[in-house]
Amino acid sequence: MKLPLKKIRLDGGTQTRARIQEDIIEEYAQDMKAGASFPKLIVFHDGKDYWLADGFHRWGAAMQLQLQAIECDVRQGTLADAQWFSFSANKANGMRRTNDDKVRAVKSALRHCKGSRSDMDIARHIGVCHPTVAKYRAELKDAGEMQPPSRKEPSCKDYKIPNGDRTKSGEPARVVTRKGKTYQMKIDKIGKAQKPKQKYGGIAKNAAKPFRTPDEIIPTLTISIPLNNPQAAASALLSNCEPPYLRAMVARVTAVLDERGL
Repeated sequence: MKLPLKKIRLDGGTQTRARIQEDIIEEYAQDMKAGASFPKLIVFHDGKDYWLADGFHRWGAAMQLQLQAIECDVRQGTLADAQWFSFSANKANGMRRTNDDKVRAVKSALRHCKGSRSDMDIARHIGVCHPTVAKYRAELKDAGEMQPPSRKEPSCKDYKIPNGDRTKSGEPARVVTRKGKTYQMKIDKIGKAQKPKQKYGGIAKNAAKPFRTPDEIIPTLTISIPLNNPQAAASALLSNCEPPYLRAMVARVTAVLDERGL
């Protein structure tokens, strides 16, 4: 069935690639425009929201072409179901996954409510070798980011993404469009980027804490938001940025506007 692009939610932690490739979106958009046939997007419907589980590049291409709707394979399930499915997306078809993609999927699966499953089960689901899962399970346990495996699998009912985990690998990633181009919001570096140079004003001192050595490349955050829809822009920022960062940003923007009498 066809679903309006705006009804499909991308902010549920179901984008498990390390990054969205803009050149792939551009290529897909050109092929779509030429009439090429693409597989349906896989979407999970929980009775209220439609969660995109597979097809972020195709969604981005359709958005770039300003299409109103796109063909979807709609399945009944919760957000947790959509997340779990997304960890296995593209293991056998679609754009080849990079090693970073696989690591992101493994870590996301381990943080998921089904993360207490055996290393073998998770490895089979994602399409990696089980020592890889064991390696990152130990790493996350040492970092205190997950609970030890239990005999009984916890319930995924009403499972949601922890608010405090928004910037961790495997958490929500957004694809947004501006001036006809579609971009990925890179959120894994939020809170680590050095204060950017600006023509006017600047980010508050406590908005971000850089963690780098002098010889390291400064990580950056690229965010593109719709200029004609303040509500959508606000939702995108709220979905992907930490509260302290947003409060500091809003305070600075408000102060500058007041100074200019706008």
